[in-house]
Amino acid sequence: MRPNLLLRSFLVSVLACSLLSVPGWAEDHLLTIGGGYSPAGNQASLERNVLFFQRLLEEQGMGRLQHDIYFADGDSKGADLQVMDRNSVPKANRLMAEFFGSEENLGLAYRNHQVPNVKGQTSPANIRDWFSTKGKKLKSGDRLLIYVTAHGNRSSNRQNEHDTTIATWDNKSIKMTELVKMLDQLPGGVEVVTVMVQCHAGGFARFMFNGGDPDRGLSKQRRIGFFATVHDRPAAGCTPEIDEASYVEYSSFFWAALGGRDRAGKPIAIPDYDQDGEVSFEEAHAYVILTADTIDLPVKTSGEFLTVHSKFSEGDDGLLANDIDYSQVLELATASQKEILEGLSEQLKLSGDNRLVDAWKATQTRRGPGRNRQPVSRGQDKSRDVRREIASDLKRRWPALANVLNPLAIELITTRSNELVAAIEEHPKYESYRELSLEAKSMLSEQKRKVKFDRFLRTADNVIMAENLKRMDDQEQF
Repeated sequence: MRPNLLLRSFLVSVLACSLLSVPGWAEDHLLTIGGGYSPAGNQASLERNVLFFQRLLEEQGMGRLQHDIYFADGDSKGADLQVMDRNSVPKANRLMAEFFGSEENLGLAYRNHQVPNVKGQTSPANIRDWFSTKGKKLKSGDRLLIYVTAHGNRSSNRQNEHDTTIATWDNKSIKMTELVKMLDQLPGGVEVVTVMVQCHAGGFARFMFNGGDPDRGLSKQRRIGFFATVHDRPAAGCTPEIDEASYVEYSSFFWAALGGRDRAGKPIAIPDYDQDGEVSFEEAHAYVILTADTIDLPVKTSGEFLTVHSKFSEGDDGLLANDIDYSQVLELATASQKEILEGLSEQLKLSGDNRLVDAWKATQTRRGPGRNRQPVSRGQDKSRDVRREIASDLKRRWPALANVLNPLAIELITTRSNELVAAIEEHPKYESYRELSLEAKSMLSEQKRKVKFDRFLRTADNVIMAENLKRMDDQEQF
């Protein structure tokens, strides 16, 4: 099969793939691999991700699908989940921590996870057993959707930086190449789709190749994947906070795009970019790239395929360079790619035909003496200054607040807590401080802004390399 036909095969699969409408497949099977590697690494957001996915399936009438879930320590009754509920801490304590101490780990506790219908502990042995038993019973034409909401690590193999891992319970792990061996056990004709949100998830994009090795060609089994970030970057999202409104990780946006509602149940603008009446996995992936203000640089298997098999112009070879006019890129883009390029152009204030070069310049690190410097937003500086001013005023009134373990300081968060709360909230600059704090939190950090330029460029690169792959194949025919 020629490279461009391989690409078309991948693109057709991605464009047609939708969790909620899948004509042509015999049955769908769901496998969720979730949770952390220990109680301290098993945050509440990982639990809530699984619950959100289960809720989506129920809302879409898919709750009866075969869904095997492995999460953290399985059915063990021990406290395996790290949670943080700041509102459970008395107000005086919260204010004391905010103005005179540290808010880190405030309200931290542990409890048993509450994921229902868990099949077992997340362990390499259990996942291998699933593939060697249940996996082997799948039929040709079936589709297996694997959702991984866990932690992940870089590859330990210097010869293969893409052999990243899924961290599993008891500090064990599953490598990309190990997952490939498990997938190889599935019957022929089984389709595989993955959604992975762990750090360094993009290494698993190479599971589409035999042995996870591009030099060995594509697996006969069609494998398509969507990943929160590339193989050499961490991902956003893991937090012990119980407030789901604060969650900004890949699958929150991905599942919302497919279900039409966010985690809070609020309707979103349906990302049916090609206006065919359905939201495909590709469109859900595009929605994340365009909407999520995170450090993530999402990747999918078709993009990884292009990275391996295509290239940019190296001179007079008939191929397109990576700095061509934006208008030419837009002409070649799919509906989803156009939406990303135009949407990010607006967000990043990019304009004109030279915007690929402009975006590239914006990604270049500014260097200061000795190390890279990330500028701090002015909003953060202002709120910090006002907080210090309020704290200084209170220390003049109660000098003992210089150390929060002084007896008077302890009185102010126990028997005299009303005095402390009133002194802070009635301070003339308290309201201004709260407004500045909200403003600072809403501002896009320099790191997140930079990654949006990276997303813009990666999308443009995929458009250009897809066209170049076709041209490379045309040249081979002569």
